[in-house]
Amino acid sequence: MRAHAATWHGVDAGTPPAPTPEVASVRVIDAVVVLLRLAAATVALAGTQSVWRDGHLAGLVYFTNISNLSFAVVILWAAVASALGRGQPPAVLKGGVTLFLVITGLVSWLVLAPEAPGAPVLAFGLTGGQIEHEVTPVLAVLDFVVLDAHRRLRWRAAGWWVAGLLVYCAFSTVRGLVRPELGYPYGFIDLAALGWGGLTLNVLLYGAAFALLGLLLVLVDRRLPRAALLGTAGRGPTSVPASPAPRAAAPPGGPERQAHGS
Repeated sequence: MRAHAATWHGVDAGTPPAPTPEVASVRVIDAVVVLLRLAAATVALAGTQSVWRDGHLAGLVYFTNISNLSFAVVILWAAVASALGRGQPPAVLKGGVTLFLVITGLVSWLVLAPEAPGAPVLAFGLTGGQIEHEVTPVLAVLDFVVLDAHRRLRWRAAGWWVAGLLVYCAFSTVRGLVRPELGYPYGFIDLAALGWGGLTLNVLLYGAAFALLGLLLVLVDRRLPRAALLGTAGRGPTSVPASPAPRAAAPPGGPERQAHGS
């Protein structure tokens, strides 16, 4: 009789029940999120391949490369977290790489000279400048808006992001002073050309723009729905419908026979 009690509608109780359609659809959506994030990381890595593949470490002095590589690392972390159902990267870190890439795109559009017409194609029919200055900033914003959980950022996060910019400017200045033959990565932080007054003014202006955009990013985060628009980020464990638990059927002969030990 014990063997009969270990069945559930004719199925052995040791066999896991099939997932409900709701659970299956959630798993498919999470798989799509993982693939989208892996694709975004692939694009960012393609644009920075001269640094990580070819060993051109001097390229790390450029804010563009730092931003794109940081995005690749964080988005890979987010993809693994989505695949395993674990916690996503910290909001201040994810928001930071998003802001850095937004700044990268805006500076490229408003300040930097256009890319040389004969620039080589790196991947996907695109040049390195197109990938790093145009494509990845858009991917970072889309990932932040659509795939991230929201209402996690605090206003003070903008201060941390501005501090990151100041650290970068300090590094570039010290590097230029110690090794003047290496020059400066960008004209707007070129101490030799601007002098201390011009450099300080530019750092203040860019820092203010950084702070305003950072605050805008926090505001957007606080206005978006708490849960991700696509995927399960920001949703509690109860948001994924659970499969029904197996119920043991009564042994043949009814409860009377069970009570008498038959």
